[in-house]
Amino acid sequence: MPSTCPFKQNGSPGPQSPPVQSPIFGKYYLRNSYQTFFPNVVSSVSDLNNPDAKQKMRQEMERLTERQKQIFVETFPVVYKDFRRNGLVLFAKYFSEFPHYKNIWPQFRNLQDSALLASNELANHCSVYMSGLKEIVEVMDDEEKLTYFMARIARSHVKWNINKYHITNMLEGVDAVLKRSFEEKLTDEIVDAYHTLYDVIGNLLDIQKKLVIVKRPF
Repeated sequence: MPSTCPFKQNGSPGPQSPPVQSPIFGKYYLRNSYQTFFPNVVSSVSDLNNPDAKQKMRQEMERLTERQKQIFVETFPVVYKDFRRNGLVLFAKYFSEFPHYKNIWPQFRNLQDSALLASNELANHCSVYMSGLKEIVEVMDDEEKLTYFMARIARSHVKWNINKYHITNMLEGVDAVLKRSFEEKLTDEIVDAYHTLYDVIGNLLDIQKKLVIVKRPF
């Protein structure tokens, strides 16, 4: 596998994202809708008013280098070009390895394992998931928006009892999507960038969960 990313895009923003709502990357995130959904972003993400939490989240976000952010911008349009199929590839791998994870999503709980992969429910969720990733990439060049966006994603997952391992256990599926999308052009640098992104999201989730535990009355 080559070590560096060979991809360059022509500046096209790619397909537009539909509205999305779901655990694991999404609760009504729209393209260019940051101000619409975060009009009072500092007060709406109270965690970032906590100095210790804010510092920890900033430290996590700083793990994403400028080069890695550039890689996402250059490569994700290739992945998103076939977002429905790539989403299915990712979740097929995910649920084959961890079939009990389907119970995270209410719409999957009544489906037989054998019927899940061909279901409209999963197809719709895959579109939601890929759109959520697209939204992350679209704010990569704005550190403030990216930090708040990632914090909101992490916070929205706490109520679903999602843990870091639920996020990082997706990496085999992510690798399968990257291999399918780039074939021999896939590099270690690209893989490492995506692995770092998922690890950062998982760590942000852990930070959010600890805040919820601290805030709970006993």
